[in-house]
Amino acid sequence: MAKKKINIVLIIVVLGLWGTVGYKALAQYFFSNETVEANSVASYSSSGRQVERDTFVLEKIHRDPFLNKTLVRSESVAVAGTINRGVKRHTAPVKTVVEKPKEIKNWPSVAYYGFIKSGEKKDELVMLKVGNSIHRLRKGQEVEGLVLNKVYKDSVELSFNKEKRMLRRG
Repeated sequence: MAKKKINIVLIIVVLGLWGTVGYKALAQYFFSNETVEANSVASYSSSGRQVERDTFVLEKIHRDPFLNKTLVRSESVAVAGTINRGVKRHTAPVKTVVEKPKEIKNWPSVAYYGFIKSGEKKDELVMLKVGNSIHRLRKGQEVEGLVLNKVYKDSVELSFNKEKRMLRRG
């Protein structure tokens, strides 16, 4: 019986609290005492206003905001009795490089036959036919001037004389 009375009292207290919260929330929308005149006309005149431009001078920043140190520049600091002379720099003469005529090598005939991936090693073993011989290569290996750069499921990237090409399977 005492438990039933406590529950009734608590329900009344909770309803009272929610009632005050609801009243305060709804009072600002519905129970306002202010009256708003709908016939009031705002007078606005744009011809009387004129924009005045403000000018100012930016000063030099004498401290580094990132290092939080003051900057000292040689041209702004002058010590009495000394003359600030520029440092003479000796420049080395520019050497002209004569390029030797390089032998231009053409790409050999290359065919890509696919790759094999074993469970023990992470790198794929690629089957390439260079010229008339078949080679098994891993990433980074070189055969007859060809370097295997990247391996994909359907293609490989090869480089020969600093020139890169993609080669599809087929």
